[in-house]
Amino acid sequence: MYILLIILILILFYNHKGVPIFLYHQVNPKSNVDPLTFEEHLKIISNKKMNTITLEEYGQGNIPKNSMLITLDDGYYDNYLYVYPLLKKYNMKATIFLNTLYLKESRDEIEDIETNNMANYRAMEKFKKTGCGKSNQYMSWEEIKEMHESGLVDFQCHSHKHVAIIKEFKIEGFYKGDEKDPTDMYLYGKISEGYPIFPKRGEYSGPGIIMDIRFLDVFKDFYLNTLKDKDKKNALKLANEFLEDNKEKYFKFENIEDFKIRITEDLNDNMEAIRSHLNKKAKYFCWPWGHRSKEAIKIMENLGIEGFITTKKGTNSYNPNWKMIRRIELRKFSPEKFKTNLFIARNLILGKIYGWIS
Repeated sequence: MYILLIILILILFYNHKGVPIFLYHQVNPKSNVDPLTFEEHLKIISNKKMNTITLEEYGQGNIPKNSMLITLDDGYYDNYLYVYPLLKKYNMKATIFLNTLYLKESRDEIEDIETNNMANYRAMEKFKKTGCGKSNQYMSWEEIKEMHESGLVDFQCHSHKHVAIIKEFKIEGFYKGDEKDPTDMYLYGKISEGYPIFPKRGEYSGPGIIMDIRFLDVFKDFYLNTLKDKDKKNALKLANEFLEDNKEKYFKFENIEDFKIRITEDLNDNMEAIRSHLNKKAKYFCWPWGHRSKEAIKIMENLGIEGFITTKKGTNSYNPNWKMIRRIELRKFSPEKFKTNLFIARNLILGKIYGWIS
């Protein structure tokens, strides 16, 4: 009885002491959160008299009561086309984390909006062929500058390329040949039947494994001639034995220094693109796919990054842990679910419990 009473007192005491941060990617008629749903979220925020702030304002401290953040990852064109007009309509602020490899200086044509996977696949395919990944599926710097100058939208780092690394030296499956994944396109080029599937993680998640691309066709021949008709268990056993036999010839294992050089180059490109176009220093980094690394935090802090934004659910305090900023992701959120999550995340105790159990 006393324990329940103490819990109730804590919940009441910490009510409205959490700082909710919500995460979106695309917002368009085809996406999981469409513009009408997004506007309903903004109406709820308005009705609750919440103060939307940018990440930069959050970092400066002394934020007003009932503060919260709206964040969007990657930098898709629909953020300008649909989100920005709604932010202006309701006078609300947001922060967008940019993948700068894909941003053109200005928009040269209007394309039908694609799903984020296909948009990124086509951009990476172009990058692999030409060395240029700029895409009309993303915002242009001209559009980003307009949003930035409005004072409503802050822009921060999300890596330059947003790609993956091979993380484990093992084969866990075989490609059919019709897959269209942007991380596969970056690592392998066009996928072919019989290519090996390796475990992947975001490139900032730690040292990776560098594969000589010639291994793919060597393995493909082995798969077609030896593995294709075997059951999966035996095929994987033989595949990994073949992999081990070719370890020295086709694979390099990064050490910490290799990792540091790789992510330093990528982050410097990301930060410099934002600095040169917006005349501002980006100080916050959003982990691609939420894949974190203690080693990467140390490296990026030395490069000037002051806060790290995750996909871990939960809430944040008015004096947050900048190594672990939590967000609530909105993949398929009805207004009712949004309202419930806002209620939970405004309460520091309930928000922390939500983070622990999820």
